[in-house]
Amino acid sequence: MKSSAIKQLPCTQRGADRCSLLFEVATDLFLRYGYEKVSLDQIVEHAGGSKATIYKYFGSKKGLFIAICQERCNKFTHQIELACQRDSIDIRQNLSELLFDLYSIFSDDKSTAFGRLILLIAQNDQDLAQQLYSFGPRRAHQLLADLLQQAHECGQIYCTRPLDSAVYFLGFFHDIHWRTMVNLPISNLDINIKDHIHYVVDRFIEGHQKPEKIQ
Repeated sequence: MKSSAIKQLPCTQRGADRCSLLFEVATDLFLRYGYEKVSLDQIVEHAGGSKATIYKYFGSKKGLFIAICQERCNKFTHQIELACQRDSIDIRQNLSELLFDLYSIFSDDKSTAFGRLILLIAQNDQDLAQQLYSFGPRRAHQLLADLLQQAHECGQIYCTRPLDSAVYFLGFFHDIHWRTMVNLPISNLDINIKDHIHYVVDRFIEGHQKPEKIQ
């Protein structure tokens, strides 16, 4: 699937609200019954309206699914965009708040369930997998790299390879991600998430000091 998720953006508030309702209803149905077993007729039955609306904005059921994925990814990447806009000279506070915000999204029950659904669907569709990666992890890495580049230019950290550092920083979610993919509860993690975030950020900043400052 190489086309964009949304064929035609809603130009009215009513249209935007209609799309939001479709996202909510379709997401619940996909999670309850699985992507393959849900038809457009079922979605329309629960959301109201007509299939013409889905065809107009998304083209197909797959187009609707991709748009839902993009909308959920945008919630994650939007937090990084907000971090880039914060007028703060305290990089430690900025990165800590960012991880807290991302963790709250990442650990949401519906987000974890949807992540498992994506894995099931995308593993047999390379075009879909590439598209989801592009507006998910790849975009998140690039946005965070921009933030780290700004911090480097301001002298807050020493970061000559911001994209590599961004990938490394978001590795914070590696263990959490694996737990969610195999349906292990995050609540069983034997850590205090606040302390863990502070520890990770402190180690990250220590590793991004000018070489002459490292003892």
